[in-house]
Amino acid sequence: MIPTIDDLRAGRTLAEIQGMPAELGAVMASLAAREAAGGDLEVARGILEGLVVMNPRDALAWALLSQVERRRGEPYAAVLCAEAAWRLAPEDRQVRLARAESLLAVPADAGTGGAARRAAAREGLLALQAGEDDVARRAGALLRALGP
Repeated sequence: MIPTIDDLRAGRTLAEIQGMPAELGAVMASLAAREAAGGDLEVARGILEGLVVMNPRDALAWALLSQVERRRGEPYAAVLCAEAAWRLAPEDRQVRLARAESLLAVPADAGTGGAARRAAAREGLLALQAGEDDVARRAGALLRALGP
């Protein structure tokens, strides 16, 4: 189905218009994560870009795309994707970790705001290190690597 002007005005996503269930999006995100873990970042990127086009309100897809872009050496694209995820799900621990990692991926001497980016990343990581999950372990490791 092709979106109409009324669909756009109503804020409906392409996924909603075409009847794509959230479960299918989750399966596609899982496939993209496996491709990324296997080193095929271009395939993962293609899947995730399709997901965020279909449903731009999918915070998980944005966060995963941020991680892929960071691994591809595209720190600014990673920050853009992480910020989109963070605006959609600011309390999600995985999203907050992806945001901190993306902020740290931008070289400190790149343009203006390097110190502010690092401070925002450190603040986010400090809040995430409590707990016993993978997010807490990764946040703690990053904080140790950053030093005082």
